[in-house]
Parts: sequence; structure tokens; C-alpha cells
Amino acid sequence: MTDNQQDSEFRHIDGRKHSGQAALSLKNAITWQNCSELKNKLESKIAEGRTEIILDFKHVDLLDSAALEMLIDMHDVLMKQGGILKIAGLNEVCRDILMSTRIINIFFVYKDINEALSHKRT
Repeated sequence: MTDNQQDSEFRHIDGRKHSGQAALSLKNAITWQNCSELKNKLESKIAEGRTEIILDFKHVDLLDSAALEMLIDMHDVLMKQGGILKIAGLNEVCRDILMSTRIINIFFVYKDINEALSHKRT
């Protein structure tokens, strides 16, 4: 992958911080081609001490098996540290993928980013 390709892929992720939480707005499909980039971004947030991470899927149109595996791995890392991975704004296709694989049962899933931001874990 050239530097230009890596730079263009990296723009798909927009990080925002909200009252101690880390929120990432994702765009396009998350597949084997770019999920390592997202994993690196998540690992960076965890290294910063952020243990409540919200992934906004509002603009994500597809997830493949590599993306699902990476999400489970990051969920496990956060859970071991007492953290949480929240998923917000799933479209019908992505929700169906998570439901058909039953992976939806391990995540905290919210209607939109605002609901995820306002829900505090007790």
C-alpha cells in the first residue's frame, strides 16, 4: 500500500472526544482491506486510557468477517480493562449481519451516537 492510499484510507475515521469517551465516526465498508486501520485507531485510543469507545456506524454500509473478528477482539480487550465498546447507528444491512452471526448479543448497540453518548454504564 502506498502512502497516498494509506492517507486516503485513514480519512475514513474521524475521532471525537465527548466527556471522557472516545467516539469514532466510520465511513464506507469495513472489510479486510481497511479493518487493521480501525484496529490501530482503537488500540491508540485504549493506550490513551480511553476505555469507553463508541463506534458510529451511521455511514458504514457493509462489514465482512475480518471486521467482525476485529470488533470482537477489541471488545475483549476493552472488557478485560473494565471498559466498553459501544456501537451506534447501524443500518439495516449491518444490523442483519450482526444479528445473523449472533454477534450483536455481545455488544452494546444504540440507535444513534447521541443515545450512545448519553448512556452511562453503571
